[in-house]
Amino acid sequence: MNKIFHHTQALCPVCKSTAHARVVEKEDKVYLEKFCSAHGFSEVLISSDAGWYRESLHYVKPKQAPLQANRGDFKGCPESCGFCPEHQQHTCLPVIEITSECNLACPVCLKRFKHDFRLTRDVFENIIDTLIRCEGKVDVVNISGGEPTLHPELGEFLRLTKAKGIMQTTVSTNGLLFLTQPGLLHLFSETGALAALQFDGFKPQTYEHLRGRDLSTQKREIIDLLEKEGVRYSLVTTVAKGVNDSEIRDIADFFFASQAVSLMVQPIALTGAAERFTIKEKLTMPDVVHALEMSAHVKKGDFNPLPCSHFSCFALAYYFILGSDRFLNLKEFLGNEDYLNVIANKTLPGLDTDGFTVIRNKLYDVWSLADSGSLGEQALKRIQGVLRDVSKADFSPDKAFSLGVEAMKAIFIHDFMDASTFDFGRLIKCCNPYPQPDGRFVPMCAQNVFFQEKLDA
Repeated sequence: MNKIFHHTQALCPVCKSTAHARVVEKEDKVYLEKFCSAHGFSEVLISSDAGWYRESLHYVKPKQAPLQANRGDFKGCPESCGFCPEHQQHTCLPVIEITSECNLACPVCLKRFKHDFRLTRDVFENIIDTLIRCEGKVDVVNISGGEPTLHPELGEFLRLTKAKGIMQTTVSTNGLLFLTQPGLLHLFSETGALAALQFDGFKPQTYEHLRGRDLSTQKREIIDLLEKEGVRYSLVTTVAKGVNDSEIRDIADFFFASQAVSLMVQPIALTGAAERFTIKEKLTMPDVVHALEMSAHVKKGDFNPLPCSHFSCFALAYYFILGSDRFLNLKEFLGNEDYLNVIANKTLPGLDTDGFTVIRNKLYDVWSLADSGSLGEQALKRIQGVLRDVSKADFSPDKAFSLGVEAMKAIFIHDFMDASTFDFGRLIKCCNPYPQPDGRFVPMCAQNVFFQEKLDA
């Protein structure tokens, strides 16, 4: 017998109008079933593992709304996106698109800009000020595009976010300009910006399929440069079934062996330029989780949904670095209850006093009970070193952030919605918006599906 989890609103795959929908378990999988009065019934697979979906329901946290809604004239969803008074989540990671210009034409790109644009410094600063006013404090901002390293004022933007008290600015980039512009490496090093590097695998055909040309050699050269120059970076991987899903385990192993602070895995979404792909090439969240669990350093149960967003949007796992090839999952380390409290509504665990104290006290417990025989000499010295750092001064978010980046690695999975999988119940819990020059914070998937042409004008 089929199990109905809940009812929601979705989109008809034919006319894209709002359709009544329900989320249903059938034969150990989960589907979004839709009914359009004009085009009848349709369904789409949203989870290949019903057990993962059922377990995810336990990771729902109370909403934490923004300090103010930027769209008071609520007329309906999605027309009033920005956030409207109905929105149930604040902003964890805002993504600011600073230019439409790009030096690639990736077939898998989420974007299809209808108009050229380039933000000015004044507009960028106004967006940052609006974020701070609406959120009170902003820990992390992502700068995106297009290819943001092509913007002539990128350096000004990075210095501005630092001056505004934002702890970390990340820049989504294909990294190609690092190979020809040494000054760009210096800029990232000087400002402490993190390069969120597009990295889809190791095979030439992977890049030819997803990026339009073979970039496999250049990607390894870029990573070598970043590590040589001490520029912090993360890896961002787009995955498609039958293209590079067989490389997910190898990408994870490479990540753990590298200096990258995090790995983001994104199943393709059929929006923007990527509308040319088909539903058969889409992976669901548990597909990616199970592939990552094949890595030498990932165990079954390491991943869970991010509690503050909708549970179908993000999954994550944090790992303490115990040595050159030893890692300890943070959930296993803290216990499930403390772990959920530490990661909820935060960009990095331990950025508030309570979370920092929980982690520090647990480190003391592990150190006091451990010996070099049970834990290993290298791991014990690592914990002792972290304890020395956390004991040097009173808590501060900047200190906690720096320690977290040095002591931990993270893997994230972000499952973007497209027209086929769009669920308005997920939309109102989005914590990952595109801030707009007019002051609105448009949820990422709403802009990608509904508003690309309107907002870029």
